[in-house]
Amino acid sequence: MTATTTVQKYLLTGIAALILLVCLAGMVSGSVYLKNGTEISEDTAAITILQDANTTAETLSIQFFYNTHCGACHSAMAYLEEYLGTNPGVIIAYHDLFNSTEKRELFEGYKAEYNRQYAAVPVIFMGNAVLEGDYAIRTNLDPLVRGYAELNTKGFPFPSLPQFSLPSPSSPGGTGISIPLIVGAGLLDGINPCAFAVLVILLIYLMSLGSRQKMILAGIVYSAAVFFFYFLSGVGIFTVIQTTGMVQGFSFVAALIAIIAGILMIKDAFYPGKGPSLAIPEDKKGIISRYIEKSTIPSAFVLGILVGMFELPCTGGIYLAILSMISLRTDVSGGLGYLLIYNFAFILPLLVIIALVAWGLPPERVNEFRLEQRRVIRIVIGCIMFFFAAIILMELF
Repeated sequence: MTATTTVQKYLLTGIAALILLVCLAGMVSGSVYLKNGTEISEDTAAITILQDANTTAETLSIQFFYNTHCGACHSAMAYLEEYLGTNPGVIIAYHDLFNSTEKRELFEGYKAEYNRQYAAVPVIFMGNAVLEGDYAIRTNLDPLVRGYAELNTKGFPFPSLPQFSLPSPSSPGGTGISIPLIVGAGLLDGINPCAFAVLVILLIYLMSLGSRQKMILAGIVYSAAVFFFYFLSGVGIFTVIQTTGMVQGFSFVAALIAIIAGILMIKDAFYPGKGPSLAIPEDKKGIISRYIEKSTIPSAFVLGILVGMFELPCTGGIYLAILSMISLRTDVSGGLGYLLIYNFAFILPLLVIIALVAWGLPPERVNEFRLEQRRVIRIVIGCIMFFFAAIILMELF
């Protein structure tokens, strides 16, 4: 086992552990904000909110947003059920965000109204306050309910949902995602040195066997396998993010991975083969070579799946960043379309190469171009990873 392979395995293990720790931390942490977006101490939040100049007697509305598959949400719901049992006059509107575009849009409306670009579930919007997290809800809901009851000389009425004008997708606080950005990221990720190189080697080998038709079909099958692996992987990761409600924690980890991957990609451009690298592990290249030499259509499909698995350290930075950006803006049903667009753009460079070879371009010439432009490609991809990391971190903080 080479030093690079060892470093890659430790890096992937560390990333997985970091994701787990961040997600676990998100389950027990919480935050409290004023309506103007100012964060305040959880332990004294009720006093601070009730003494704030913008807190006035008003018709109070308590809106609770959660996710059916979020562990912290179930803990908060258990507390709310117990609380409502002893306070029957209090009315709380429940909104389940799981796979609901309507509830997600309502959620975005409250976030805009309360100056929160991001809010993690479970979360309550009420009066001049945002209670984010199980602990924040348990600590501050009752004091705030009692405080507002004292401020309101007419008692404590609970109205129907107020109406918000939702921000447009093109506005700074909007929820839209730029399709050109998704397509551009997919195209750039598609010319990564890993999948690109394997396809070219496969085409060269098949060409040497004298079967152009078989070469084209095998290339298409290989590209399709890469597409299915990445699309299904993205759907799985995206679903876990949405169902656990850990969007913020995942986004932070995705930004961190993008930064690390960007550094390694630029390092590989100037110092290839030195230290840890973003490449298919050396001990996996033998497996890939065996499937290339089998030169059958089924082996081409298996090859695409294997390359998808082995090249994750090479391509994961941009993909995780895109998954994070999608997760911050839409739910599972809305995200599928973006994932389809991204992954089609991801394999489009592979399909273009197959088409050029089918029209007579020697695959050896494609390989020469790949080797000549390898440094430039790595520098550009590294810079793009920094760009996506910056976007995610700005959205979070």
